[in-house]
Amino acid sequence: MIPLLNAKAVSFRRSIAIVLIGLVCGGIMIILLSTGLLRGIELKSLDFQFLCRGTIPTSNNIIIIGTDEEALDKIKDPFIFWSPYFANIIKAVAGGGAKAMGLDFLQTIALKKNIDGEDLDGIMADAFMEAQNVIMINLLRWDNSIGGLKAINPLPRYLYAADPDNIGFSNLTIDNDGCVRRQTLLLNDTESNIYAYIGLKVIAKYFNSHIEKKGDHIWVGDCAIPVNSYNEMLINFAGPSGTFPIISFYKVWQLAHQGKTDFFKRYFKDKIVLIGPGNIYSQDFKPTPFYRSQYYSGTRQTLGVEIIANVINTILERRFIISLKFWQTILVILFLGVLTSFTTFKLSPIAGGIVAFAIAVGYANFCIFLFSSYNIYLDMICPLDAIPLAYTAVFTYRYTIEDKEKRRIKRIFKHYVSEEVVEELLKYPGEIPLGGNRVEVTVLFADIRGFTTLSEKRDPRQVVSILNSYFAVMANIILKNKGTLDKYIGDGILAFFGAPIAREEHAQMAVNSAIEMIPMLDVLNKELMLDVPLRIGIGIHSGEAIVGNIGSERKMEYTIIGNTVNTASRVEGLTKELQANILITEETFSRLKILDNITPEKEFTLRGMTKLIKLYRVET
Repeated sequence: MIPLLNAKAVSFRRSIAIVLIGLVCGGIMIILLSTGLLRGIELKSLDFQFLCRGTIPTSNNIIIIGTDEEALDKIKDPFIFWSPYFANIIKAVAGGGAKAMGLDFLQTIALKKNIDGEDLDGIMADAFMEAQNVIMINLLRWDNSIGGLKAINPLPRYLYAADPDNIGFSNLTIDNDGCVRRQTLLLNDTESNIYAYIGLKVIAKYFNSHIEKKGDHIWVGDCAIPVNSYNEMLINFAGPSGTFPIISFYKVWQLAHQGKTDFFKRYFKDKIVLIGPGNIYSQDFKPTPFYRSQYYSGTRQTLGVEIIANVINTILERRFIISLKFWQTILVILFLGVLTSFTTFKLSPIAGGIVAFAIAVGYANFCIFLFSSYNIYLDMICPLDAIPLAYTAVFTYRYTIEDKEKRRIKRIFKHYVSEEVVEELLKYPGEIPLGGNRVEVTVLFADIRGFTTLSEKRDPRQVVSILNSYFAVMANIILKNKGTLDKYIGDGILAFFGAPIAREEHAQMAVNSAIEMIPMLDVLNKELMLDVPLRIGIGIHSGEAIVGNIGSERKMEYTIIGNTVNTASRVEGLTKELQANILITEETFSRLKILDNITPEKEFTLRGMTKLIKLYRVET
């Protein structure tokens, strides 16, 4: 039973501390999250999740034709004069039934109309006009003179030959570390013109649908693409560079030049075809999450046309990476902070550290599982950082506040009560009324008869040795019965039961102690081999008393005062007169559950008191 202690109040206060610690630590990480200070590390955690997931299958409807080393070696014309080669491939692919094409090349300079009798720009324009499904690229650049974006478009001749709407910007969205992880799909210029990314344009052409922004989604046909407030979509990269097979530009041109229409119908019908740089000499490379990982070290950075393919693949396969909203991430951080605080609060630092580490590992694996299985991306760094922060805060709080009070309690009571009782007290350190409290207790007063005469006949060192042996035996009995050893008064012992931990059976504990003390005294007498054996008288009385820390700044002790103490002392004084080892009062007798070997004595008026008190003899 808990002591003078309001267990519910202590438990409630501790629960409040646990929650507050978790919330405060979570709040610190939320502030860091909102400031973006850990954004760079968070992006690396996304790369890590891509690495853990590994590569995934790509859509069979996406084909890349890349300019390769073989083409550079065998086509003798400078690259700027390759228009006829591109035109042949575009016509052949369109003739094969491709639904949409994306051309990742930008030509802004008009060539001479006649080089060796060929109109190069006209050849390309004719190919665009014939295909009618080729999406060209433009570039959007910031123009200080207009204070906004300005488009750098292909040749007007190309735009008119194809369709002015068949154009999309190729600007990549690059994070601060130079890595591409997301792509802006829509941009506005100063004249409120809306530009779409080439990959989005290709998808719209493939679905034969329009692009429409509604809320936090961009709609293309029946496909809703989740985007943030900047119209950015996280790219679900299927793998590192090379995940999408790249067909040789030169081999495709050879087949087109040879008129292999069956090949093009067989391989390109109803497909999305991207044509772009595919050789190692291209400058169109960017790092992506897989390139950043050590596992894929040695692989090249990802080609721009491969990034376009990954954007299209994400949309076509509807493998959108779903990020939590900011408020949802806040809840995750707060939950982990409170969970860590709750699970580690009562543990040792080592056990708490193991639990905190397990929570961190569990959350990291949970993030990887959601990302790998359901394309759900959870912030890792701020939530994970909340765990060690909460762990540190818990043990800092315990050491500076709660454990400090426990150390104080232990320092005060270790000389008065047993270790078992001390441990009970430490469970509710804040509820121990050290300043004083009126409680119901049973007081035991024991005194050695005739010890003054005995001590006068012996050497002082022998007297001290006898007393130390006696006190050690008797103190052990009192502490074993969960009593509080108040003090030694000369050769007397003052103890009480029922404080600092309140116990209903305090009277029985006191009587049990007294009964054990008598035979143990006989054992001690045999060990001491005194010519006159020690004899003691024990007086026990129950009632209200004041217990608490009493004294001055120089000396303070936990003790008991009040009439109950005086009564127990006077009852002990009658033991010699009545030739009794143990005497108890009516107040103690009425609280006992075991009444064996107890006989009533007559009523007495104790010294200094007027009221008659009935006494009982306890036989041993």
